[in-house]
Amino acid sequence: MDNYKVQVKTRKNALSLVAAATLLIYVGLVFYRGGLPELPSFIKGFHTGAFIGAELCFVFFIAKYIKANKNDAGLKKLYIEENDERSGLIIHSASSLSIVMILVGLVIASVIAGFFNPLIFYTLLATLLFVLIVFFALWKYYSKKH
Repeated sequence: MDNYKVQVKTRKNALSLVAAATLLIYVGLVFYRGGLPELPSFIKGFHTGAFIGAELCFVFFIAKYIKANKNDAGLKKLYIEENDERSGLIIHSASSLSIVMILVGLVIASVIAGFFNPLIFYTLLATLLFVLIVFFALWKYYSKKH
């Protein structure tokens, strides 16, 4: 359990670093906004929402790790939660079906978009290629790992 305690502490530190870096990047972009192209208010709102959402997620997990590290019962509960085989199987099954549905959806959307707007077509095609590259890279990685 001591190794897991160190692992949780490392995660907390890494997340704190990522949260701080995200904050610095966002603040830097906000102050530098005058040098950037003018954006529609929807995109500005999306940026703000994504930043706040990401920071809230970071804070949630950091607080969770701090709370778990303070007592052995909380640490054991977190360990069991992360290593539950049933949860792992559910996530694995959902992930496998999700990737197939995403790929099929992107192919159908790309074909349909190709009839109406080339920009949307190329965007969807690039997204499809990115998902395929990530999928095959992870497939190869896990094939070698297991």
